[in-house]
Amino acid sequence: MWLHRGMAVLLVVALSLLLPVGAGEASNDVQGVDAATWATPPVHHEPLYSSRCNIPKLYTKEEWEAYQAQGRTDPVILVGFKDNSYFQSVCTKQNLLQQYGNTSVVLSSANTHSYKKNTLVFREYLEHLVRPRTMDDVAGDTWYFFGNNDYDKSWTNFTQHYHRPDYTYTREPFFSFGIGGSGSGVPFHTHGAVFAEVLHGAKRWFLAPPEVTPRFSPDETSYRWLHLVWPTYSQQEKDLILECTLYPNEVLWIDAQWWHMTLNIGDTVFISTFI
Repeated sequence: MWLHRGMAVLLVVALSLLLPVGAGEASNDVQGVDAATWATPPVHHEPLYSSRCNIPKLYTKEEWEAYQAQGRTDPVILVGFKDNSYFQSVCTKQNLLQQYGNTSVVLSSANTHSYKKNTLVFREYLEHLVRPRTMDDVAGDTWYFFGNNDYDKSWTNFTQHYHRPDYTYTREPFFSFGIGGSGSGVPFHTHGAVFAEVLHGAKRWFLAPPEVTPRFSPDETSYRWLHLVWPTYSQQEKDLILECTLYPNEVLWIDAQWWHMTLNIGDTVFISTFI
């Protein structure tokens, strides 16, 4: 969405001295914030999980190469292709707060067009805005950390340890790193082709091909849509929607202009590679 509107920022990948803080180590830099772990979903958010997954999963490089050779455009999930365990350790709550807690980050409104922007100290975002969402939240007034940040300056070489998916890139890809609380996400939207990976937590996806416009409101949160609109879909409508919940070590490939909606379950840390 933000990339489609020309607002993407290239994350320059270069040598970095970024090292994760060991679990259990205390630091004065993280006082006032629970820095031990990312929060799991509250009990009333556990129904957000779904076992339904009608998106194919690929487990070998040969399967992925065959998929590409066939010229297919439907979404697919790559499972365990790259070992990003070190980058996951870089992205623990404690380490991010110690390294970047006092930096300013750009937040986007969590609606379809994400046209509203706000700047906030990263520590304050985690402490006050990463929380379980409710039915009272309005997408256009909900702030979300993803994309639109110049990581080359304030988060120097942050993605140096991230292993991007294997693909014949015709240009240096754009990265979008994000963090959202349980029940957060973005309503249906489209943009260019992307690989989307979960580092911590879980992310539920709903997708539809470019020629099928899902029934939704651009300013209604994903959380409200799931509770109020999705149950009203006819079986015929649901059959047109692809769905799956992604966990760490799974990467979702989405071709250009496919409709998709996201819903985070528990505190969720994620990164997307726009090609």
